[in-house]
Amino acid sequence: MKKIKPLISLILSMVLALLPILYVNAGETQYDVDCPYIYIHGFMGSDIYKDVNNPSGGLVWPPQGEKIKDAVFKALPYLGELLITRNYDKFADKVFPLVTDMFYDSYLGYDGNVRDNSGVIWSYPAAESINSKSQLKFVYDWRIDPIEVAAQLNDYIDYVLECSGSDYIVAEAHSYGGVILTTYAKLYGTSKIKSWFYNSTAVFGEDYTGDLFTGGLEFDAESLTSYLDGVFDFNENEKLFDFLFKVLYKTGITASLCRLVNHMVDKIGLNKIGTYIIPMFGGWLSIWSMVPDDKIDDSYDYIFNTVYKDDGIDHSGLRAKVDDYNTRIRPYKAQTLNEINENANLYVIARYGYSAMFMTKSWRNEADTVIDLKYASFGATAAPHGETLSDEQLSTSDGKYISPQKNIDASTCMFPEQTWFIRHMTHGMSPNCLEDFGKILLYSDGQATVETYEDFPRYLYYSETADALEKDNLQ
Repeated sequence: MKKIKPLISLILSMVLALLPILYVNAGETQYDVDCPYIYIHGFMGSDIYKDVNNPSGGLVWPPQGEKIKDAVFKALPYLGELLITRNYDKFADKVFPLVTDMFYDSYLGYDGNVRDNSGVIWSYPAAESINSKSQLKFVYDWRIDPIEVAAQLNDYIDYVLECSGSDYIVAEAHSYGGVILTTYAKLYGTSKIKSWFYNSTAVFGEDYTGDLFTGGLEFDAESLTSYLDGVFDFNENEKLFDFLFKVLYKTGITASLCRLVNHMVDKIGLNKIGTYIIPMFGGWLSIWSMVPDDKIDDSYDYIFNTVYKDDGIDHSGLRAKVDDYNTRIRPYKAQTLNEINENANLYVIARYGYSAMFMTKSWRNEADTVIDLKYASFGATAAPHGETLSDEQLSTSDGKYISPQKNIDASTCMFPEQTWFIRHMTHGMSPNCLEDFGKILLYSDGQATVETYEDFPRYLYYSETADALEKDNLQ
């Protein structure tokens, strides 16, 4: 029964980790704009409509408040009954259909294709509005096959180039958008993009996604408390929340809650998960592409040969799409990035200062609350969150690559001279100072490095009060 924990945890994780990526125009221009800019948002970065031909039909993602409230109120009596009867089968049979109903419209079909005409509502800007200084965004359905989205991105770039008369664009990708941008590069080459900016991306995945798809789950108070502390870091009531979380932790209430959740999921059968929950998260091609390379085989085996094993449904279409990405894109990610670096300007930013996703074995990874720093930085060596590198690691690396906290070694990155680290900035943030910095890099005259701009060394700190990126000096 313990194998079902990843899938329950995935639901909880997604609910707490809804971090829509919003596009905001940069502040005062500090760079010479000489070609169009395109921003590629991340996972859950666009609204999904129930019917793209009928906007008034409503959204299927994010789930609407009334639908959530209705499901919660309907579930409460069953929870009360469970506490008295301890009948977990009955509880699952009553509550899981409510969860299914809440999320059902966002499911893809069992073949991995969109159902019922759902999707994003977005159209290209008018041709006459696009010129060489245009600042644009690319909107897409983040549930579907990244190979399909890459084709859409290629069409959009061609349209922008034709309308603007430019020979190339510059591109910024955030989070899952990095998967899309790298997939695009593998399939369509690098000639149309002069500068590539990978802003806290999941090109190489996230450990928690792999954990959740392979059974690597830890329900414990420490991971939950650490995660919530990071999530509320920039809330106006941050100090109050921090105090509350510490009280709940020290009094054992958080631990008791985790024990209750552990007990509940242990009692709920795998068949319930396969029937009601997996069709959503296990069917989104985006999630499959964010499973780390070293966990993809185990994830594939677990989902298709354990969870889906006896459900009587034909999953061959979904398998084919997962296999296609694993064959055509996954093995070539590093090679593709190196080709980008050889033919264009390439920049990488990783954020850190927080633990990774709660309730997984990898929660101690240094992260930005969502993406592990080792992946976002394309290979930096990082100590577990809250710890420092070993004396041996520190003594064998050039000091210029070591962070002020002595917890990161940038020398192992794919592109150490083109990779910046920002402490004290969570994954979903998009402050003006970061957007300005990204544009400065993208519009640099040639390949900029961590030595190019005195104000932007390798290790930076985000000052919330000043809304500025500052040299990190252990503030």
